[in-house]
Amino acid sequence: MEWGTPHTPAILREALDASPGVYDLVTVVHSETSTGALAPLQDLAEVVQQYDGVMLLVDAVSSVAGSPVETDAWSLDFVFTGSQAALGLPPGLAFGVASERMAERAKKIPERGAYLDLVAFIEAAADHQPTNTPAIPLFRALQFQLERIAAGGGVEARWARHEAMLRTVEAWVDGPGGELGFSYLPYEGRRSWTVSCLRVPGGRNGRECAKGLLEYGWVVGSGYGELKDDTVRIGHMGEHSVADVARLLEVVEGLQT
Repeated sequence: MEWGTPHTPAILREALDASPGVYDLVTVVHSETSTGALAPLQDLAEVVQQYDGVMLLVDAVSSVAGSPVETDAWSLDFVFTGSQAALGLPPGLAFGVASERMAERAKKIPERGAYLDLVAFIEAAADHQPTNTPAIPLFRALQFQLERIAAGGGVEARWARHEAMLRTVEAWVDGPGGELGFSYLPYEGRRSWTVSCLRVPGGRNGRECAKGLLEYGWVVGSGYGELKDDTVRIGHMGEHSVADVARLLEVVEGLQT
């Protein structure tokens, strides 16, 4: 698979069929920040549901609160995220939710470890207790932020704003950005709502582009790994707005001309 190309349901089904009874679980990164690719999570979940005993674990760090993640409706067995991405909070909190069948499976495992013992977490949550010393200021910030999200139209409104930021970048790449030589790494329909990974024009360097923007007060990420010289990554999550993204793209245009 090329970078920026998510696995398809057909690829997943082929892998599971090739080794029946071997796999215990499937793991997937929903929104991949290194490439800006968005996995077809609901479709992948439908495939997993056809194989008894196979569970689906989802890294949704940069998608929860930024694009739809329907844990129950899509029958996801475990989903986790962090406070620092689309929730727009300081780093330091991790959130996870487990399906009933995963919780039951966990009870049958004698050596679960201490770091992420689902049974211990579920039992503690039932008594409204933490499993270790909580970061009270971050919990206060979380409460405040969730109240803001609810007052602002709920998580659906937050999804819509993130999608609008993605569409703003797409329209720019289809217009002036494309004329300058920028293009998307992921293909249309499989692009993250929270981060856009763009190929820089030929002869340009992603790290130099990011450095140039920093001099004007804008922070974007250069590419990751083998993409570090060829791409830039524009994060549009949390409290950013369509207007913010538009202003950034104007600066990018100015630096390229």
